[in-house]
Amino acid sequence: MFRFLMLAIAVAFVSTSADAADKKDSGKAAGILIEKKNDIIKIKVDGDDEPTEFSLGTDKKVTDAMKGIFDACRVSLTYKKVGDAKQVTTIKRQIIKAQGTITGKVVKVYNDFWVEVKPKTGLADAFAPGGAFFKNKASMDLLKGLQPGDSVTITYGTDFERHRIATLKKNK
Repeated sequence: MFRFLMLAIAVAFVSTSADAADKKDSGKAAGILIEKKNDIIKIKVDGDDEPTEFSLGTDKKVTDAMKGIFDACRVSLTYKKVGDAKQVTTIKRQIIKAQGTITGKVVKVYNDFWVEVKPKTGLADAFAPGGAFFKNKASMDLLKGLQPGDSVTITYGTDFERHRIATLKKNK
């Protein structure tokens, strides 16, 4: 009986250690897709100051999912470690709210085209100009002139690519 009990404890310990090792070799992340190039994406993971690089690998499900995911949109993903790389195993767009108004601080303007905004409470999100906004020089100049820390209020809607700015106001 004692031997059986010791064997059961040893098996449980080995199983727990293997589970812990598996968790170190995989994970979940959510954040803003900053850049998509070939088989590499950069995600500014929630809570991080700098983007994290992920490999897309060759999984057809991931490749197909990426066809509908563009820069400047939120994503949630799972990954596994392959050597030193984090390889995406699943990915999907994460639309917290499809339309509305957000007030928050500018984190960064990317490529003079889209802005990352962090509300007082909640997660940072990304916003790109919509058609009428994009065609208005004064609106685009306002977007391009934003600096980190500026307070802004944005009204937006979401299309098949990303959140689109309808109006942008720089607050005092």
